[in-house]
Amino acid sequence: MLLSERLASEGRVRVYRGVSVIDGTGAERYVADVAVEGARVAAISRTDATDAFDVPPGTVEIDGTALALAPGLIAEDAAGGSPLVGVTTVSGVHAAGVMNVAASGSAHDSDARAAAPRGSLSLEDAVRLASAEPAARLGLDLGDAPRGVIRAGAIADLVLFDPTDLAPERLRTDLAPVEVLVAGVPVVADGALTGSQPGRMLPASLPPYLATVPAVQHEVYSDRGMFVLRADTPIVADAELTGIARQLGDWLQVGAEGSDGSQRPSITLRVTDDVGDDREGFRITVSPTLVEVVGATPEGVFRGAVTLRQLCTPESPVGSELPAGTWTGAPAFGWRGAMLDVARHFRPVDDVRRLIDLLAAHHLNVLHLHLTDDQGWRFEVPGYPRLTEIGAVREATQLGHGPQATVRPGRHEGFYTADELRGLVAYAGERFVTLVPEVELPGHVQAALAAYPELGNTDVSEPATSAWERFGINHRTLAPIQAALDFGYAAIDALCGIFDCEWIGIGGDEVSTQEWTASAAAQERMLQLGLTSVHEVQPWFTRAFVAHVRSRGRTALAWDEVLEGDVPDGVRLLAWRGPVAMAEALRRGIPVIGCPDVEAYLDYPQADTVDEPIRVGPPLPIERAYTLCIPDGAVGGQANVWTEHLPTRDRVDFAMFPRLSAIAERLWLGGEPGSFDDFADRLDVHLRRLAAAGVQYRPLDGPRPDQRRPGVPGKPMSIEQRTEIVDELVAGLRR
Repeated sequence: MLLSERLASEGRVRVYRGVSVIDGTGAERYVADVAVEGARVAAISRTDATDAFDVPPGTVEIDGTALALAPGLIAEDAAGGSPLVGVTTVSGVHAAGVMNVAASGSAHDSDARAAAPRGSLSLEDAVRLASAEPAARLGLDLGDAPRGVIRAGAIADLVLFDPTDLAPERLRTDLAPVEVLVAGVPVVADGALTGSQPGRMLPASLPPYLATVPAVQHEVYSDRGMFVLRADTPIVADAELTGIARQLGDWLQVGAEGSDGSQRPSITLRVTDDVGDDREGFRITVSPTLVEVVGATPEGVFRGAVTLRQLCTPESPVGSELPAGTWTGAPAFGWRGAMLDVARHFRPVDDVRRLIDLLAAHHLNVLHLHLTDDQGWRFEVPGYPRLTEIGAVREATQLGHGPQATVRPGRHEGFYTADELRGLVAYAGERFVTLVPEVELPGHVQAALAAYPELGNTDVSEPATSAWERFGINHRTLAPIQAALDFGYAAIDALCGIFDCEWIGIGGDEVSTQEWTASAAAQERMLQLGLTSVHEVQPWFTRAFVAHVRSRGRTALAWDEVLEGDVPDGVRLLAWRGPVAMAEALRRGIPVIGCPDVEAYLDYPQADTVDEPIRVGPPLPIERAYTLCIPDGAVGGQANVWTEHLPTRDRVDFAMFPRLSAIAERLWLGGEPGSFDDFADRLDVHLRRLAAAGVQYRPLDGPRPDQRRPGVPGKPMSIEQRTEIVDELVAGLRR
């Protein structure tokens, strides 16, 4: 494991070698190398392990032989009901390495709790009582930045000391620290104060019932009692809502089925007409004896059930205490989605189900599946068996991006059977998520042409023999012939036979005219069709495929490049090329979904640092994702996740979250973005929800060492460079 070269060059990487780790849990100490990057414990490598880390230049290495490393000891002091909790600055660091913490409520005396006959208390237990337990009482052990323990990812509040002859009962008073770190900053070094003042008061974490993501309106009445969720809490629902009740029971870990005559405090679900006109509108009303979730439709009840799940403790809902109050919500947009590219890197059915669950948990209601591209074909088409036999397989894949990228041998394959896709459609429907399929036509088709080369421009290109192993712009296209149209019709028919949604994606982005220009056969065909320019070939395909989609009673979904020509009726557009494409679609009265790349392409790097894995494109930090603003008149928006450099589920998690959480809130609330600070306060709790769901999200302060891809080249650019490129792409729309 390579530690951060960037942080090491800034003097912010420390490695304690061969130190005895007392981790705060009460477990027996062990000898290890402990690496600190910035404010966190980055990695722990036991001396008998094989997962040692590489140390970049600039790393501060400390010989920990015969010394012990413990989490910072926490002294709790009453703060007069202050809502703040935090580790103080250096002025509050005792010579003994004890860090003061101000906390609302009564003080706890860890030393009193640790009182025991001399010799009966181990040093491990003394540290636990002085660090992990007070951290847990104050809620400092939860979320993205836990304190009070030593483990990978925890905040680096650390005390290095000599444990020889130290009586555990006198840990606080007799400890003589060699070094003390507060959030990774040395405040004591070589036994003396350094003068650094890294500490700060930390706002107490919001209770989950005040930290929903997306935000919903709420009124809490703290003087009217609490509803306590118990394992035997019944859920009462009408017959049409039994599926939602079952899911809610699974989420909340309550198993009792209730009835209207139950005397226990209960949860009820029902449809009502007094929550507004929006079909997704809901209201939750809590009293000490009843939680009532109502919606305008079953879909609204489901949104309310999802919100109720968020009101409870993320790690273990049973035992949650909910104050009396009301929570209400309704979305600003009807299309709130995410696109997942399963063509570049295939994701198994179970991964797609899991993503559906995560979208539903964020009130997102569309999963757009990008099913075909140059690098792979992922669904069955009757009459074209070689699409999955040949087009779904490649024997190598590009590693990295830009001129230094290489191609790594290794078979990558996969496709969905029709029955698997039908199962996904049903699974999504139960969660009120619409699955929207997309087949790329007439470009991005090398995988298809590898299976059926006669559909391409065979007089100018060597036949493709496999799906493309590279990433980028591929100039292969369908030939403007009837056989190519028939192929596209068959693919559309296959999707219509599986997916029950209104929309069928037909692609249309980044279609090259290079082959049509060079092909004598294509030129002759253009004359037959009355086309006077190669730029009229794609619109010819588009008209034909849109008409076929309409003949099946559906609406075609296409990327905004089709705006370069006349857009036939019956098309919904995906505007990815910024405000110009969005404005042009609105001007023409075309239904449009906003997905501007500089705010919504989640494969873009999350910061402009070398620690980000395979940086391609401009930086898109979560703060920028939260600026997404869909204009009035649009039908909604979505995030897009292209997977050229996301080969695993964990990599997809890393790219999507928590930025998708920010975009979900923007699509739910609409309008101009509000305060990011307000969102950030709630995000601390939401990260706990993601962690409880097993999501391998990117930490807010940067990727973990195992999430980096050192040595794999990328092609980063500035936001200004990307904006200039997009401006050039839409130059024709400005005229």
